[in-house]
Amino acid sequence: MTHLFRKHPFVVSAFALAVLVSVFLIGRILVQAVYWSQHSEVAIEPWMTVGYIGRSWNVPPREVDERAGLPKPENGHPFTLDQIAKDRGVPVAEIIALVEQTIADIRAEREKDKTK
Repeated sequence: MTHLFRKHPFVVSAFALAVLVSVFLIGRILVQAVYWSQHSEVAIEPWMTVGYIGRSWNVPPREVDERAGLPKPENGHPFTLDQIAKDRGVPVAEIIALVEQTIADIRAEREKDKTK
């Protein structure tokens, strides 16, 4: 192996780097797949963002924002349901119920479209 590295240091280094990057990316994909398989349709809680909820419930987060009249993330910083409730001066349970109803509506429309 050292003979190969001495003869072709660039090629061997590039190959080793490609293998390391591939292992890292495969590991990341596996971790995310395992995480989201265990966090599917979890109960909605105040600490969650609409993006997290959308991913967990398999609905487009921006569609939930739009239909429920929730603020979109500002400068890439999403709001938690608790922050949204505080900004509106309403109980967080009201925002959670609104999000749950919006998800139910989106899913009902999907089912309706499937039967057509």
